[in-house]
Amino acid sequence: MSIPLPEVPSDARATGDDPKARREEMRAGSLQRVLGPVGVSLLTLSVLSPGASVLVAGVDVVHRAGTWTALAFLLGGLLTLIFTLSQAELGAAFPLAGGDYATIGNALGPRAGFIQFGLILFGTPIFLALSAVGVSIYVRALAPGLPATGTAIAALVASAALAVLNIRTGAKLTGTFLVIELGALAVVALLGFAHPVQSLTALVTAPVAAGPHGLATPTLEAIVLAIVAASYATSGAGQAIYFSEEMHDPRSVGRLVMIIAVLTLLLEFLPMLGLAVGVENLRTVLAAESPFTAFIAERGSTLIATLVTLGIIAALFNAIVSGVTCYGRFLYSTGRDRIWADGINRALVRLHPRWGSPWIATLAVAAFAAGYCVLPLDAIVPLVSFASLATWPLLSAACIAGRRRGTTGRSELYRAPLFPLPQIISMLAVAGLTVLVWNDPVNGRPGVIAVGVVVVLSVLYHALVLERRAGGWALFSTPADEKAG
Repeated sequence: MSIPLPEVPSDARATGDDPKARREEMRAGSLQRVLGPVGVSLLTLSVLSPGASVLVAGVDVVHRAGTWTALAFLLGGLLTLIFTLSQAELGAAFPLAGGDYATIGNALGPRAGFIQFGLILFGTPIFLALSAVGVSIYVRALAPGLPATGTAIAALVASAALAVLNIRTGAKLTGTFLVIELGALAVVALLGFAHPVQSLTALVTAPVAAGPHGLATPTLEAIVLAIVAASYATSGAGQAIYFSEEMHDPRSVGRLVMIIAVLTLLLEFLPMLGLAVGVENLRTVLAAESPFTAFIAERGSTLIATLVTLGIIAALFNAIVSGVTCYGRFLYSTGRDRIWADGINRALVRLHPRWGSPWIATLAVAAFAAGYCVLPLDAIVPLVSFASLATWPLLSAACIAGRRRGTTGRSELYRAPLFPLPQIISMLAVAGLTVLVWNDPVNGRPGVIAVGVVVVLSVLYHALVLERRAGGWALFSTPADEKAG
């Protein structure tokens, strides 16, 4: 069943273009409701990819926090759970393929939604490039002669080819890869728990990290950046909302988001703890380009190391396929919301005649990500981590506004508990982390500045381009209770 079309006002100025053309554009770009909660869960877990989060983004956390890594993941994950409460409530009220920018825009106003659009547009290709660079790192561990950038781009090209397939086929494919991915993480955890070397007390009270002159206590700035990166690594459950227009019952997406968030924290914390307690040669493992490969080689056989490396490659490739699939829906939504020029908008909402996927939007997402593959990993992670963190104040404010207006938190949908305490904690936590991150001029401050630039550019584009269109600019919106299938 396709998405119900919104009522078109009799006055053409209400939408800024011809009503008949607008209705035809909506009809041409409607997604099909073919997914249940299991399919959405598999796709979402594959997008946020516990394997990619631990084995790629986790590398940056290990380099910064050393043996404090597991605690950084625990604290970052708990922050993510608090942050995600607002995201789940908004998604249940506005289950739209635009994800956070659509939910924030409908609850808080178009300008706030467009700021979130800018943050997603900035962070999405970096996230995908991060996974592609991860594929390159682990592929080259088995075949050192391959070019780093070329391997990453090749992974994106292959992923894009699979991402344009029918969404149900994609869910089955990514589900298979997800099982392999979780198996690799289980091996990392078991290797550490089977032969613990570091005590839990030492991990908390006497952490060490690799420095230029050997092992040293991680600085406060390094620990803060590690928590921010870990929060980013454990986030992503809200990406289920991008698939909500393809769900049989989109009203359930809020509860599903929270279930996925808790699962993600557990799946990522355990292997990080296994590494922290099981590593023996601290200096070698913590300083390695791939600490997890070094750890597996130290504690397991060569065969186990090779099999786990192949599992890691499968996990990262799965993350790219699912991510391109997910954010192809995001870009499709931007075309439906007429953010770009008319020709681009029409192209982005075009669906594949056989597979029903927004294939042009999907390929465009992969192409954008390929441009980021030339950046070094250490430069990518801080930028995308803080871009993700900047989303949470907007989600919290939108949740508060939605409750006051009665558009979110209805009894038949998901309601964030303890309202408005989680929203207040989210805003205070982000404010405090921003101050601490700013104090690191090398790694932290560029991320804050980059996010500030994105916000300013988003506001300018909204004010100077979108608001000046005839009739103004409005986001696509259909209430949750009208979207039940």
